[in-house]
Amino acid sequence: MFAAVLFAADHAPANPLQPDYVTMGVTLVVFLLLLGILYVAAWKPILKGLAAREGAILAARDEALRVKKEAEELRTKLNAELAAASDRIRAMMDEARRDADALKASEKAVGVKDAQDERDRAKREIETAKEQALQEIQQTAVQLASLMSSKAVGRSLGDDDHRRLVAESLSELKNTVTRA
Repeated sequence: MFAAVLFAADHAPANPLQPDYVTMGVTLVVFLLLLGILYVAAWKPILKGLAAREGAILAARDEALRVKKEAEELRTKLNAELAAASDRIRAMMDEARRDADALKASEKAVGVKDAQDERDRAKREIETAKEQALQEIQQTAVQLASLMSSKAVGRSLGDDDHRRLVAESLSELKNTVTRA
């Protein structure tokens, strides 16, 4: 600018299309001077700030990669623990089923044994009742036979006579039953 003011007084208006070497030289010197000042005053702090920013970004990236790796390891460990817990639960359920089946089988066996014991007891009671009924029938038959024989003979028979007559009657009855 100073050059334009200094030379404006001596010269007539210049052709704008014609190159002015003085103005170009002054502009070049001013540009280089500003470039040097900016390099020292602004460019170095900017480069320093960019380097610090790049370092922070790289550190954050490294930290993120480390955290990601730890998260992957933890996820793998957690999946392994979940699989182990699932296997333990499955084993416990299988054991509980086996225990329940064994308990069911033992209860069934106890029930079958109890039922068999009850049937055997009932059979013994039936046999005892049958024997008692047969004895009562025999006594009744003996009394009837003695009554009939005393009426038929017209006199009273003794106990030995009654027994002999009943034994003969029973043996005849058995013979007729086995023949039929």
